[in-house]
Amino acid sequence: MSDDSRFDSESVRADWEHAADAYAEGQSAGRDYYRYEFFGPAHVELCGEVERLSVLDLGTGSGYLARELAGLGADVLGIDISPRMIQHARRIEQASPRGIRYEVMDATQLPGGLPPGSFDLVTSCLALQDMPDIPAVLDGARSVLRPDGRMVVSISHPCSDTPYRQWEKDATGAKRWLCIDRYFDRGPIRYPWKGWPYDFHTSAIHATLEDWFGWFQNAGFVIHTLREPCPTPEALRNRPDLEDAARVPYYLMLDLRPQ
Repeated sequence: MSDDSRFDSESVRADWEHAADAYAEGQSAGRDYYRYEFFGPAHVELCGEVERLSVLDLGTGSGYLARELAGLGADVLGIDISPRMIQHARRIEQASPRGIRYEVMDATQLPGGLPPGSFDLVTSCLALQDMPDIPAVLDGARSVLRPDGRMVVSISHPCSDTPYRQWEKDATGAKRWLCIDRYFDRGPIRYPWKGWPYDFHTSAIHATLEDWFGWFQNAGFVIHTLREPCPTPEALRNRPDLEDAARVPYYLMLDLRPQ
């Protein structure tokens, strides 16, 4: 595991190498239902029609989004900084082939040998905030996009995922309201992952909305669509635990276009 005080490519790789087995096992067991039943489908919907498009998935992990888009007819390359994560993604691909290519690559080093203008769509599903140099990632993504391409990203919502974040609960344990503070304290936050096959920690950057919009603009993107997804009534019936995400915005999703 990485030094908790560091947030760079080496520490991020170490964290996710340690987390990879628990993460992949937990996903296959349905532990990550927020992804499968809430924000994942919302992200796929924002990607729109992807049949025959060339897609680059940044921070692909064990390949959830890559598989969803490949199942809709996209030609997908998934990259991740963790070799162990890529091993899991390749194992799943081998068991159920969809034509997805997976490579170990640090997204902060894009284009990393990828040809300029070679992708119709670059996407990242709740991984961009885990990367230590977001402006470099966005610059690299812009360089490998075709002029009429798109970048679709989802991130944890900066307004609700703050350095201090705690649900106030009543005597029965029911959530009353979300307490947040220190919104303007920029920097990495250390997150505990509990309830998985084993506990682990990862880090992600907290930045303000102003920071994020500035990064997008400086990389040459304009915001075409912005969404703050809310669980559907069907999702809430199937997973009552999603009720908290129907009260405050947990995620921010953007369809970005090159200027």
